[in-house]
Amino acid sequence: MRISLIVHNKSNIKWRILIKKSLLILIACLTLFSSSPVQAETATKKDVQLRDDVILNLLFSSIDKALEKHFGKPKQYYCPKILQIKEKVEHETYRYFNVTVQLTTFEDAHDFPYDLVTITFSNKYTLEWQAIDVKNRRLKQNEITECIHR
Repeated sequence: MRISLIVHNKSNIKWRILIKKSLLILIACLTLFSSSPVQAETATKKDVQLRDDVILNLLFSSIDKALEKHFGKPKQYYCPKILQIKEKVEHETYRYFNVTVQLTTFEDAHDFPYDLVTITFSNKYTLEWQAIDVKNRRLKQNEITECIHR
C-alpha cells in the first residue's frame, strides 16, 4: 500500500509541473501577442502626423498665396490640418492629388475676427499646388477652435 501511495504522489507531482509549465507558456504567448498591435498603432499615428506635417510644410507658400488672393491681403493663420487627400486618376499614365486643408485666420496679435478657412489644392498639370476652392466662415467670439499643438 505504501508503494502505491509513493507512485501516486510522483505522478501527481509530474502532473502539477506539467500544468504549471503549460500555464506559463500560455501566459507568455498571450502577453507577447496582445502587446504587438498597440505598438503598431502608435507608430502608424506618428507616421500619419509626420506625413501631414510634411504636406503642410510643402503647401506653406501656396496657403499664403491662396489666403491673400481670397481675402485681398495677407492673413496670418494657425492650426492648419489636413482634412482630406484624394488621388485622382485621369488615365493609367497620369495621376494627381487634391489636398484639402483647414486653418484659422486671425488679425494682428491673434485678435478677432477669426475665420475658419478650408482650401482645396490640386497639382493637376503643374508642379506647383494651386488652390482650386477656398471657403471661409467667420467665427463668433464664443466659438473655440481646437488646435493640436505638437
